[in-house]
Amino acid sequence: MSSLDIGNKLEEAIHSLFQTEIEAERFFAKQSHCRLFRRKGYYSQDRKAEIVFDVSIEIFLPGSTDYSVLFLIECKNYTHSVPVDDVEEFFAKVQQVGAANTKAVLASTAAFQSGAREYAMSKRMGLLRYFDAQNFKWELSRSPSANARGIGRDAEQHVSDGLERPDFNSEVFDLFLQSPTRLTNSLWDLFDDLIATTTLAPAQVRKFMNRRDRQANSVPFIEKEQLEAIADETLDAISYETGQVSLDTICRHEASRTGLLVESCGGAPGIRSRSPPLGRIQFAPLRIQIFTSMNPHPERDRFTLAHELGHHLLGHGRFMSREYCDESDFVLQRQRIDNGTDIARLEFQANYFAASLLMPRRSFVADFWLVLRELGIRDKGFGPLYVDNQRCNLDSYRFVTGTLMEQYKVSRTSATIRLEGLGLLRDARQSEGTPFQDDSFPTLEELSSYSKDWRPELCGGLYPA
Repeated sequence: MSSLDIGNKLEEAIHSLFQTEIEAERFFAKQSHCRLFRRKGYYSQDRKAEIVFDVSIEIFLPGSTDYSVLFLIECKNYTHSVPVDDVEEFFAKVQQVGAANTKAVLASTAAFQSGAREYAMSKRMGLLRYFDAQNFKWELSRSPSANARGIGRDAEQHVSDGLERPDFNSEVFDLFLQSPTRLTNSLWDLFDDLIATTTLAPAQVRKFMNRRDRQANSVPFIEKEQLEAIADETLDAISYETGQVSLDTICRHEASRTGLLVESCGGAPGIRSRSPPLGRIQFAPLRIQIFTSMNPHPERDRFTLAHELGHHLLGHGRFMSREYCDESDFVLQRQRIDNGTDIARLEFQANYFAASLLMPRRSFVADFWLVLRELGIRDKGFGPLYVDNQRCNLDSYRFVTGTLMEQYKVSRTSATIRLEGLGLLRDARQSEGTPFQDDSFPTLEELSSYSKDWRPELCGGLYPA
């Protein structure tokens, strides 16, 4: 591909991004007050000729035939970091064609040198680093930066790294931005800050601005009870009764109903992820892939498949084109997702659904109480099952969860989080020094070897001894 073609590709991507957001009324200015151009010329008095800019956005006040604000965007598709010289040169061109209300934005696929960032900030310019969503774990149907909100101070370093580090890989956001006053992943924030540096009065700005509260999440909130109900409907369709859920039967049912293809693959394709991908779903065509490894982990593979089935059965194809998942995505309500509300909702819903599908509430709870009765574990005021770092409580916890693991063919992590979510387990362990990190099921002989004095009736598994 020639250098011209490479440059054209970025211009097309940036132009398409703005066109999509403006037409969907997600841009900070209303569509009726915006005009978007690619490679339009603006007259330079110094040159006595026009200077052509890659992308430009003209903003009009109501009833005006001349634009009141002009945004000029230059695109750099480099294999090296953008130097300060390029930023200075672009700013000089912008100065030739506009006054105070002409604002400069430099867009790049490459990082920006620190000097370039400092110069842009001093001249009240905007910087935009663009990442192609095809390399992301989540490819959403809309730009994740379009409805992103302002970030906290703890995330500023992440955005700074995204702007300046050549080796930086983004998993979620397509835009890393520097406005005249802050770092952000929000396209709205960038233009809000640029407008604030113009001579327009707030009353004038309000005449063409969209209301930001209209930029709602596209993924609807679903109550846990509704997720449980959808899982129950899925199980009813295969006449499930109790014990291990047959995911193969669900997959065959969905293949007949929707044409879903499910396949196991020997290795995952290379993507930008913190840990190796475990599974993938794509919606056109509809396909789920489970990536096997040299070290088989059937319980993990089952949760991976249930997670991807969740995306399918919850209709998440309306909001994303595809998704990869890895082990870091399977922490359910404990998970900290730093990547925008839409993705947080999609992942939480898929995870909660997966837990509800693999460990159906009615049978899972019944089996839990049965194990407690058999072991003589009673609620002493700390919840049905209590675990801390004491050996007797750990042994009781390990045996109860191990029994459920064996019955439902899930990992201990999945069983533990499901019990917590149902209010049946109180986990008071400290993160350090907690034994039994593996997911293997212990026998009674193993439990005896862990603690010679292990007797559930003495400790109860629910309060400090």
